[in-house]
Amino acid sequence: MNKKNIALATTLTMALTISPLQVFAGDSMPPTGDAAFGKNQPITHGYRAVDIENWSPETDPDAERLRAHVPLQERNQAFAATQANPKLSPETEFFNLTGDYDFYFFGATPYNNEFSNYLYNFWQYTDYYGGWHGQATEDVPNGLYDPTESWEKRAFEFGVLDLPNPAYTNAAHKNGVKSIGTIFIPRVGQPYDILLKQREDGTFPVAEKLIEIKEYFGFDGYFFNQETSIKPEHIKKYKAFTNTLVDAGVYTQWYDTVDDQQGKLTYQPSLIPSHSSFIRDDEMGGTINNSVFMNYNWNSPDGWNNGDSTDQKYIKKTVEEAKQRGIDPLKTVFSGVEAGMGSFGGAHNSTRNIDVILDEETGNPLTSIATLGGNFVQSALDEHLGDASKYLRGDDDHQWMIAERERMWYTSVKIDPTVTEEQKGYARPDVGVQDASEWTGISRYITERSVIDDSTFVTNFNTGHGMKYYMNGKVSNDEEWTNINLQDILPTWQWWIDTKGTKLQADFDYGDAVEKGDKFTYQSIGGYKGGSSLVVNGSLDAKNFLRLYKTDLDIKSTSAASITYNKTSANDRSEIQLGMIFKDAPDQIEYITVPNSGKKTKGYVTTELDLSAYVDREIAVLGLAFDPKGETVSGYQVNIGELKVTDGQDYTPSKPSGFEIDNRFLTDEINVVWDREEYSKVQQYHLYAQLNNGKEVFLGGIYGDNFYVKNLDKHVVALKLTAVGPDHTESEPAIIQLDRKNLISNVKVKEVSEGFDISWGRENRSSEIRFDLSFTDGRKDTYTKTVGKKLASSKFEVPVKDDDRYLLKISTLDAAGKVIDTVSTTGKMKDVYSEPFDGGYYIDGNKLRIDVPSSKDWWHMYVTINGEAVKPAKKYNDMTTDYFIRGYHDLIGITVPEMGSVISITLEDYEGNMSEAKYITVE
Repeated sequence: MNKKNIALATTLTMALTISPLQVFAGDSMPPTGDAAFGKNQPITHGYRAVDIENWSPETDPDAERLRAHVPLQERNQAFAATQANPKLSPETEFFNLTGDYDFYFFGATPYNNEFSNYLYNFWQYTDYYGGWHGQATEDVPNGLYDPTESWEKRAFEFGVLDLPNPAYTNAAHKNGVKSIGTIFIPRVGQPYDILLKQREDGTFPVAEKLIEIKEYFGFDGYFFNQETSIKPEHIKKYKAFTNTLVDAGVYTQWYDTVDDQQGKLTYQPSLIPSHSSFIRDDEMGGTINNSVFMNYNWNSPDGWNNGDSTDQKYIKKTVEEAKQRGIDPLKTVFSGVEAGMGSFGGAHNSTRNIDVILDEETGNPLTSIATLGGNFVQSALDEHLGDASKYLRGDDDHQWMIAERERMWYTSVKIDPTVTEEQKGYARPDVGVQDASEWTGISRYITERSVIDDSTFVTNFNTGHGMKYYMNGKVSNDEEWTNINLQDILPTWQWWIDTKGTKLQADFDYGDAVEKGDKFTYQSIGGYKGGSSLVVNGSLDAKNFLRLYKTDLDIKSTSAASITYNKTSANDRSEIQLGMIFKDAPDQIEYITVPNSGKKTKGYVTTELDLSAYVDREIAVLGLAFDPKGETVSGYQVNIGELKVTDGQDYTPSKPSGFEIDNRFLTDEINVVWDREEYSKVQQYHLYAQLNNGKEVFLGGIYGDNFYVKNLDKHVVALKLTAVGPDHTESEPAIIQLDRKNLISNVKVKEVSEGFDISWGRENRSSEIRFDLSFTDGRKDTYTKTVGKKLASSKFEVPVKDDDRYLLKISTLDAAGKVIDTVSTTGKMKDVYSEPFDGGYYIDGNKLRIDVPSSKDWWHMYVTINGEAVKPAKKYNDMTTDYFIRGYHDLIGITVPEMGSVISITLEDYEGNMSEAKYITVE
């Protein structure tokens, strides 16, 4: 968001989990202004164990609109000759536990009208993306969240399960990366053993639901952040639980924290026998978890975050134990790096002397690598700039800093993947990097990967967000936006430029509505298709070859390339050249000149290039060269809007079918649906609005079967949906005409204790009005009422239960009873009831533990024993409360009462309703 539209608020440095697996970073402020979540916008939430056990897509809010559909793409085989470091082994894997758009705890959305979100740009180094967000459970009121309050005073409930943002899953799969959800243990009031509930036949209902959830939402597995001791009697049960997931094809990674004898929480600096059985246990069927996240202290002299070491003893012990256990250390063992705490300067031992992980002979890592909190490049920006009270990370004009910091983290602090040595004393104070001496970049340890194969590839260098949306170089929509679903496959190398002269600069150009930083001197012109273009500028005094993509593209007799560019600098003798490196000659670059490319253009122009001379060869590297032809060109600039290689075939999809408005809401939001074609034929769907002046406005896009629009402009007269093929060609549009004259208007709905009070505009009194009520939380009963002409209001009486989530459709009817127009509204029935406690208790040693209520909206629990109130020991706001606060107080630790004592439990919900008391006699 732009700084002029947000009141800056104090945010505090915080830890997202208990030590030692933690990220110190700032929260995200709730989206405000135009970016505030719409009433009917699809929003994610956290899940309790009881929610998982009872899960159904029919009762999960927005589930159908939060699915990822892009299938996991197969990656090309490694080709060392074109790697930035040809000696680096492609067998080393990278697991990235990191956030998505932001760290707002009350939900994430797949897309929004906001530019200042974090868009991950380095899928090419990543094998597993683990969504590390942390989210409040369903129905927790937003008002309980105060981002200015200290962490320990936040009294709301987080879910034990956090699903990856579906838009991030789609982007991950597009790049061949597995997308992983996260299970957080402990969460206050939600002990780990709730997950391990078994039926009489030994099966695990929660595990079965986790399998179902993974399949439904389209991601790939779970990271188990188990950071509490496990009772010895539960160890085998826990192994059987995760083994159930693995046997069903669910990828799991286990955080190495507990031993398999006593279940004690013991953070080890190396894999040891009592821990490695959580990965493989032949007595229990083999694979227990697919991999392990090793604790951070593998490169410390004493096995803890204390001092520096070059001793490989812990790494070597890990490798030895892995081999003894019969597991591959490069497929199974991921040495942890605390990115959030360590950042560039080595503030954490795992980011200092990381080369301890390297084999002394080959120079390759002995294990794979996992990082936690790589999104510190965004979340810690204000802290690193020296003033955590500012919220610059949420300001449009500071997003260039985040992009630079991200490049420094992944492709060396010099932003060059060929740089593999530490840069002692190097700093970039302009982006909050005061000391980058200790960090050499992820590209130092992980080879670049690619999914670009076959015979067709297109990119518009669209990063997935923008200040505007461009179509063919013209502004189609002037609102800022974020939608990683639309992110192109981005350049493999940021930036690898070969030259004997001065290196040109490369960047993504978002236009002049946002700052780009003093480092960059180019004229901002924006994108061609999407939100950004690739800009190359600087002093051109020698040929520069910009390597862009690692590929495996087949050249056919009909193959051609095209480059769409906008040269804004003055006429000169320079040339743009398509540069290709072929697999059969990896040390040679073939150049094809773009004719007349030294001339200044008036906007974007496209030039096609014949590739038939290279028939039956495979492109291994695709890039662009900029040649001054013997001159020095000062202030050189060209923006690349599209780079395309095609095989001459027509990949234009058929017109979409089944396109219709699913719901048009009273709030001017709409949701549209259509029939989804398979990904090999259609790789995106684009939604447009046609205005009454004839202009088309791009509304958004996704590979899926539905899309949400936050605010449908009153001037829209039609909606158009196109299917986008593998070569970016768009189909003929499916069209929905909007008859503005006959739209039902001025509808108002109020929830009351008997149902609803509904009114509508007098202009609709010439038609009968019909109400259709259904429920979206599992309640199966439906209700309909038709109201005669001339009326402008009516009561709609229906049975009211416990704040049931509803969908109410209000329609005008013609003389034959046919629907003229329908408008929808959603919400909850008036809440006048608190569901009683439905659990029990059990005795754990000398303490009593109360079950977690299954009620979704309970807030406070009042407990008495023999009529005397039980007060939690933990104070809230320095005061002792008469009740247990959900998400703040654990429901364990009460002294066991005498036999025959009577426990009374009463629940208060978020609306202040009190339940009936449940009485339990201690036996």
